[in-house]
Amino acid sequence: MKKETVEQRRIEILEATCEVIIERGFAGTRVADVAKRLGVSNSLLHYHFASKEELLAAAFEHYANKDLADMQRDSASAPTAVAKLWRLIESYVPEGSDDVEWMLWIDAWGEALRNPKMKPISQELDAQSIAVFEKVLRAGNESGEFHCVHPRESATRISGLIDGLAVQYAAHEGVLKRKEFIRLMRQLAAAETGLSPDDIRDSRRTSKTLNGTSKHSDDDAPRPASLATDFDLRQLITMYADALSRSEIDSVMRYFTDDAVIIINSADPLTTTEEIRLSFIEQFSANELIIEVPLVMAFFADEGNGTAHGNMTIERRQSKAGSKPVIDLVRGVDTFRRTSTGWRCNQRQRTTI
Repeated sequence: MKKETVEQRRIEILEATCEVIIERGFAGTRVADVAKRLGVSNSLLHYHFASKEELLAAAFEHYANKDLADMQRDSASAPTAVAKLWRLIESYVPEGSDDVEWMLWIDAWGEALRNPKMKPISQELDAQSIAVFEKVLRAGNESGEFHCVHPRESATRISGLIDGLAVQYAAHEGVLKRKEFIRLMRQLAAAETGLSPDDIRDSRRTSKTLNGTSKHSDDDAPRPASLATDFDLRQLITMYADALSRSEIDSVMRYFTDDAVIIINSADPLTTTEEIRLSFIEQFSANELIIEVPLVMAFFADEGNGTAHGNMTIERRQSKAGSKPVIDLVRGVDTFRRTSTGWRCNQRQRTTI
């Protein structure tokens, strides 16, 4: 119990110290100011911290670790790597030139030049910040959302640009607007991940307008798929068409998610894996060869949510033994969802023209 009491007292001291630092800055903060804020003697603070330098360094470490933990929790709850990256960027960008969190960070960098106790803490926190971005970039590579060649270097550049722009934004009011700050961050994040700037978003996120009402932080309308997503979806469709022409049922089924739905013309929807599988088996039994040739394909994606759809016009040829092939022109929309194994079709609508 005594240990818990000592730790609780230490946290109270650190939080009070942060409050004073925000008001007075590191250079203007005295041990006496913190003691007065807490209503205790200077000697109590010196019991917990040997010097003012140690107190200031510990207070910044306490504050910054809480700040980083909050951002990581928020990012981790996002549904995709793209959304995780955007939430990190959004969390790091200052709310305004008077953002107290960023004022503390910027002041801490200056204090680290003077305070030997602060320097290793500042360096460690910067390393943690880079590591957070690196983790998300690597996760995006693994999920197929990103094409990031050097995640560590990319994370360093993203973190470094945020830090540099934050100093300009906070120290020189009016020189850089928050909208421009975010635009520049989107451009860099897109360049580092192989996406377009418009893809760096989280459409499930809501933010506050100037009058306090909630709105989506980005337009929810799907945008043209990024080059990477467009390539991946075309590859998926090529794999599917090849499997279809060879009547390989297991390979065909890999095109679809487990909860996929298929709607063909006015027929009843196929809503289970078993129904979809049986439908293809029946087609293979009735035809010697089935070939689908996409004539037109246009893909749109919400990269942040990991969803996409393709508008397609397809030439479909079905050949029965001893008969001329039947050629149909089909118009359709395939809807896709990004899964742990890549993009998969979760809904298909086809209409014969």
